[in-house]
Amino acid sequence: MKNKVDICISAIAILMFATTLTVTACKNQNQEDTKEVAQEKNEAKFEDTKEDDAKFLVDASEFNLQQAELGKLVSVKSNNNDVKAFAQMMHDMHQVKTQEINAFASSKQVSVPASLTDENKEDYNSLNKKDIDDFDKQYIDVVVKNHKDAIDKYTEELEKTTDPDIKKWLVIETASLREHLDSAMNLQMKLDRK
Repeated sequence: MKNKVDICISAIAILMFATTLTVTACKNQNQEDTKEVAQEKNEAKFEDTKEDDAKFLVDASEFNLQQAELGKLVSVKSNNNDVKAFAQMMHDMHQVKTQEINAFASSKQVSVPASLTDENKEDYNSLNKKDIDDFDKQYIDVVVKNHKDAIDKYTEELEKTTDPDIKKWLVIETASLREHLDSAMNLQMKLDRK
């Protein structure tokens, strides 16, 4: 009798586990990219230049989320102390920047991504798969490229926006991005010499 009860309990446990896996898998398949969700909300709220400002804030948020996550990955995976220290700084700084942009966007009633976008997840996974010998160089190359692109976008937005709060924020953020880029380029030269 006890064996039948044990078998029934085991069967119920297996069934519950299978159901949980199925629900989780279905939920993950139907999960939308957080950038797309944010953009759809903003398109419904804004028109013209405010919609352009909202799109920029979505992109800026996406960039900061990506840099924080890549920094966290590298601070764990790298064997180079200089790269690890830089990555930790990037993680910490861009995590703060993410919180700041979330608050700033919220004050403008702009929706921004809450987590890595699908594209950023692909970049993260691609870097994570790199051979340890190429890992540090690849990370720094990504940081340099992404920061150059971000500076270009921030500068372009600074020229386009008519919102004085966004202009003020952009001046501060662009200066910070230039500092990150300079540090990354110095580290890039150091790695190239090895």
